[in-house]
Amino acid sequence: MADAAAAAELAARTLADAVAETRSGGADRVRVALSGGTTPVKAYEQLGPLVEDWPAVDVFLADERCVPYDSPDSNARLVDEALGADRGHVLHRLSERGSAGERARSYAAALGEDPLDVVLLGMGEDGHTASLFPGHPALEADGVTVGVLDSPKPPPERVTLTLPALQAARRLVLLVTGAGKAEALARTLAVPGVDAPASLLPADRLLIIADEAALTDARAAGSVPA
Repeated sequence: MADAAAAAELAARTLADAVAETRSGGADRVRVALSGGTTPVKAYEQLGPLVEDWPAVDVFLADERCVPYDSPDSNARLVDEALGADRGHVLHRLSERGSAGERARSYAAALGEDPLDVVLLGMGEDGHTASLFPGHPALEADGVTVGVLDSPKPPPERVTLTLPALQAARRLVLLVTGAGKAEALARTLAVPGVDAPASLLPADRLLIIADEAALTDARAAGSVPA
C-alpha cells in the first residue's frame, strides 16, 4: 500500500467482503472482532457505509481497557463512534463491574465457543496486537479471553482475546501503518516467536495490510521482497 489512507480503505473493503460472504454462505449472524487504536479507527470510518446488513453483525472487541464506556480510553466507544451509532450493529461491550479476571470470564461467556468469522487487528510500535504484548504471560493463556493486570501501556487493566481464540478465527486482518511500526512488522514477518505475537497467528488465514512506511525496515531486514 502506498500510504495509510489506502491501507485503511483496503482493510475496510476486506472486512465488508468478509461480512457479505459469511451472510451469503447462509449464516444468520456474522461474528466480527475489532481492535482499538488510531490505525484501525480510520478503517472503521470507511467500513460503516460498506456493510448493508449491520443488524445481523455481532461486533465483539479484540481487546478492551477496564474503563467506563465514556472514557477516552474505551475501545467500545471508539468503535461505536467510528462505525456510526445508528448502523444497527450489535456491539458486545465489556462489563464495567468486577476485576479484570471477572470481566474476562463474563466476556468469554458472551463470546461463546464458536470461532469468530473475521478479526481486525492493529499493532503497536512495541509489537503488541490486541492486548497481547511481546513476551507477556497472557500469551500463554488458554480459553477465549484473559484479564491483563499489568499492561506495559496504560491503562494497566485490560481484557483481551487469547492467542488460541485469535488462532481459531476464520479470517484475520492485521493493519499496520507508519514508520514507527516498521521494526515490529519486520519481527512479525521473521521467525515466529513471542517477541512478535502476531507472528504466532495462522499464516493461511492472516492478511497483513501495511503501508509503504511500515514496510521499510521489513525490507531492509530481508523479511519481504523489495
